[in-house]
Amino acid sequence: MKFLITSALITLLVVTNNCLIFGSTFNEKDEPVSKVEKLDWAPDLYQFENFYLSGQPDVETLKWFKEQGVDLVINLRSEREMEKFASSDFDENSFLKEMDLTLISIPIDGYDSFTPENLQKFADALNSNHNKVLIHCASCGRVSYFMMAYLKKYKDYSLEEAIKFGQQLKFKFPIEYLLGEELTWNDK
Repeated sequence: MKFLITSALITLLVVTNNCLIFGSTFNEKDEPVSKVEKLDWAPDLYQFENFYLSGQPDVETLKWFKEQGVDLVINLRSEREMEKFASSDFDENSFLKEMDLTLISIPIDGYDSFTPENLQKFADALNSNHNKVLIHCASCGRVSYFMMAYLKKYKDYSLEEAIKFGQQLKFKFPIEYLLGEELTWNDK
Protein backbone atom coordinates (compact mmCIF):
# COMPACT_ATOMS: atom_id res chain seq x y z
CA MET A 1 0.00 0.00 0.00
CA LYS A 2 2.82 2.44 0.89
CA PHE A 3 4.45 1.71 -2.47
CA LEU A 4 1.20 2.47 -4.28
CA ILE A 5 0.73 5.71 -2.37
CA THR A 6 4.31 6.76 -3.03
CA SER A 7 3.99 5.88 -6.71
CA ALA A 8 0.81 7.92 -6.92
CA LEU A 9 2.52 10.94 -5.39
CA ILE A 10 5.40 10.69 -7.82
CA THR A 11 2.97 10.54 -10.72
CA LEU A 12 0.89 13.41 -9.39
CA LEU A 13 3.89 15.64 -8.80
CA VAL A 14 5.46 14.83 -12.16
CA VAL A 15 2.20 15.44 -14.00
CA THR A 16 1.54 18.63 -12.03
CA ASN A 17 5.03 20.01 -12.42
CA ASN A 18 6.10 18.34 -15.67
CA CYS A 19 9.67 18.29 -14.43
CA LEU A 20 11.41 16.28 -11.70
CA ILE A 21 15.18 16.19 -11.37
CA PHE A 22 16.97 13.99 -8.84
CA GLY A 23 20.37 14.73 -7.39
CA SER A 24 20.32 18.50 -6.95
CA THR A 25 20.78 20.01 -3.52
CA PHE A 26 18.68 22.43 -1.52
CA ASN A 27 20.01 25.91 -1.14
CA GLU A 28 21.60 25.83 2.33
CA LYS A 29 20.10 29.19 3.34
CA ASP A 30 16.54 28.08 2.52
CA GLU A 31 14.30 27.59 5.50
CA PRO A 32 11.17 25.47 5.35
CA VAL A 33 8.53 27.48 3.54
CA SER A 34 5.90 26.67 6.14
CA LYS A 35 6.64 25.54 9.64
CA VAL A 36 4.77 22.46 10.79
CA GLU A 37 4.49 21.89 14.53
CA LYS A 38 4.59 18.30 15.82
CA LEU A 39 2.10 17.88 18.66
CA ASP A 40 3.48 15.19 20.95
CA TRP A 41 0.41 14.27 22.96
CA ALA A 42 -1.05 12.09 20.17
CA PRO A 43 0.69 9.93 17.57
CA ASP A 44 1.02 11.30 14.04
CA LEU A 45 -0.41 14.70 14.96
CA TYR A 46 0.79 17.97 13.43
CA GLN A 47 -0.42 21.55 13.18
CA PHE A 48 0.07 23.85 10.21
CA GLU A 49 -1.65 27.23 10.22
CA ASN A 50 -5.36 26.47 10.90
CA PHE A 51 -4.99 22.81 9.87
CA TYR A 52 -4.50 19.79 12.10
CA LEU A 53 -2.92 16.90 10.19
CA SER A 54 -3.32 13.51 11.77
CA GLY A 55 -3.54 9.77 11.71
CA GLN A 56 -6.85 8.23 12.80
CA PRO A 57 -8.04 10.16 15.87
CA ASP A 58 -9.75 8.46 18.78
CA VAL A 59 -12.82 9.81 20.59
CA GLU A 60 -10.83 11.87 23.10
CA THR A 61 -8.71 13.42 20.35
CA LEU A 62 -11.82 14.35 18.35
CA LYS A 63 -13.24 16.03 21.46
CA TRP A 64 -9.96 17.94 21.85
CA PHE A 65 -10.13 19.09 18.21
CA LYS A 66 -13.65 20.38 18.80
CA GLU A 67 -12.37 22.34 21.84
CA GLN A 68 -9.64 23.85 19.63
CA GLY A 69 -12.26 25.22 17.25
CA VAL A 70 -12.14 22.59 14.52
CA ASP A 71 -15.39 22.68 12.58
CA LEU A 72 -14.47 20.57 9.52
CA VAL A 73 -13.02 17.07 9.35
CA ILE A 74 -11.62 15.76 6.06
CA ASN A 75 -11.22 11.99 6.13
CA LEU A 76 -8.95 10.43 3.47
CA ARG A 77 -9.43 6.83 4.65
CA SER A 78 -11.13 4.37 2.32
CA GLU A 79 -14.72 3.31 2.88
CA ARG A 80 -13.51 -0.24 3.56
CA GLU A 81 -11.08 1.01 6.21
CA MET A 82 -13.78 3.08 7.89
CA GLU A 83 -16.26 0.18 7.95
CA LYS A 84 -13.65 -2.02 9.61
CA PHE A 85 -12.72 0.77 12.03
CA ALA A 86 -16.38 1.41 12.93
CA SER A 87 -16.96 -2.26 13.67
CA SER A 88 -14.01 -2.45 16.09
CA ASP A 89 -13.72 1.06 17.58
CA PHE A 90 -16.44 3.65 16.98
CA ASP A 91 -18.49 5.06 14.12
CA GLU A 92 -16.66 8.28 13.31
CA ASN A 93 -19.43 9.60 11.04
CA SER A 94 -22.08 9.30 13.76
CA PHE A 95 -19.76 10.68 16.42
CA LEU A 96 -18.91 13.75 14.31
CA LYS A 97 -22.62 14.39 13.69
CA GLU A 98 -23.25 14.27 17.46
CA MET A 99 -20.43 16.80 17.93
CA ASP A 100 -21.88 19.03 15.18
CA LEU A 101 -18.72 18.80 13.05
CA THR A 102 -18.87 18.81 9.27
CA LEU A 103 -17.34 15.74 7.62
CA ILE A 104 -16.03 15.52 4.08
CA SER A 105 -14.91 12.06 3.08
CA ILE A 106 -12.55 11.63 0.14
CA PRO A 107 -11.90 7.87 0.11
CA ILE A 108 -8.33 7.18 -1.00
CA ASP A 109 -7.77 3.49 -1.58
CA GLY A 110 -4.74 2.70 -3.67
CA TYR A 111 -3.03 4.15 -6.70
CA ASP A 112 -6.21 4.74 -8.69
CA SER A 113 -7.52 7.12 -6.01
CA PHE A 114 -4.62 9.56 -6.40
CA THR A 115 -6.24 11.63 -9.12
CA PRO A 116 -6.43 15.30 -10.06
CA GLU A 117 -10.18 15.05 -9.40
CA ASN A 118 -9.62 13.94 -5.80
CA LEU A 119 -7.00 16.66 -5.34
CA GLN A 120 -9.59 19.16 -6.61
CA LYS A 121 -12.15 17.84 -4.08
CA PHE A 122 -9.49 18.20 -1.38
CA ALA A 123 -8.72 21.79 -2.47
CA ASP A 124 -12.41 22.66 -2.58
CA ALA A 125 -12.82 21.35 0.96
CA LEU A 126 -9.81 23.31 2.23
CA ASN A 127 -11.04 26.47 0.53
CA SER A 128 -14.50 26.20 2.06
CA ASN A 129 -15.49 28.57 4.84
CA HIS A 130 -14.28 26.90 8.04
CA ASN A 131 -12.31 28.09 11.06
CA LYS A 132 -10.02 25.15 11.67
CA VAL A 133 -9.75 21.89 9.79
CA LEU A 134 -8.71 18.38 10.81
CA ILE A 135 -7.37 16.31 7.92
CA HIS A 136 -6.75 12.66 8.69
CA CYS A 137 -6.14 9.22 7.26
CA ALA A 138 -4.82 6.15 9.11
CA SER A 139 -1.29 7.39 9.87
CA CYS A 140 -0.96 10.85 8.23
CA GLY A 141 0.76 9.44 5.13
CA ARG A 142 -2.01 10.21 2.64
CA VAL A 143 -2.51 13.54 4.37
CA SER A 144 1.17 14.37 3.72
CA TYR A 145 0.86 13.56 0.01
CA PHE A 146 -2.36 15.49 -0.50
CA MET A 147 -1.08 18.54 1.39
CA MET A 148 2.13 18.56 -0.67
CA ALA A 149 0.23 18.32 -3.95
CA TYR A 150 -2.28 20.96 -2.77
CA LEU A 151 0.50 23.39 -1.84
CA LYS A 152 2.24 22.77 -5.16
CA LYS A 153 -0.81 23.09 -7.38
CA TYR A 154 -2.98 25.63 -5.55
CA LYS A 155 -0.63 27.67 -3.35
CA ASP A 156 2.27 28.24 -5.76
CA TYR A 157 4.81 26.23 -3.79
CA SER A 158 7.70 24.92 -5.84
CA LEU A 159 8.16 21.16 -5.80
CA GLU A 160 11.17 21.68 -3.54
CA GLU A 161 9.10 23.75 -1.09
CA ALA A 162 6.28 21.18 -1.08
CA ILE A 163 8.77 18.40 -0.37
CA LYS A 164 10.31 20.41 2.47
CA PHE A 165 6.81 20.79 3.88
CA GLY A 166 6.10 17.06 3.53
CA GLN A 167 9.38 16.09 5.18
CA GLN A 168 8.15 17.83 8.33
CA LEU A 169 5.28 15.33 8.31
CA LYS A 170 5.61 11.74 7.10
CA PHE A 171 6.89 12.14 3.55
CA LYS A 172 9.69 9.84 2.47
CA PHE A 173 10.16 7.75 -0.66
CA PRO A 174 10.86 4.04 -0.08
CA ILE A 175 14.21 4.45 -1.82
CA GLU A 176 15.25 6.76 1.01
CA TYR A 177 14.53 4.01 3.54
CA LEU A 178 16.52 1.53 1.48
CA LEU A 179 19.48 3.86 1.11
CA GLY A 180 19.30 5.09 4.70
CA GLU A 181 19.50 8.71 3.57
CA GLU A 182 17.30 11.52 2.34
CA LEU A 183 17.42 12.40 -1.34
CA THR A 184 17.63 16.00 -2.43
CA TRP A 185 15.34 17.51 -5.04
CA ASN A 186 15.07 20.44 -7.36
CA ASP A 187 12.21 21.33 -9.69
CA LYS A 188 14.00 23.99 -11.71
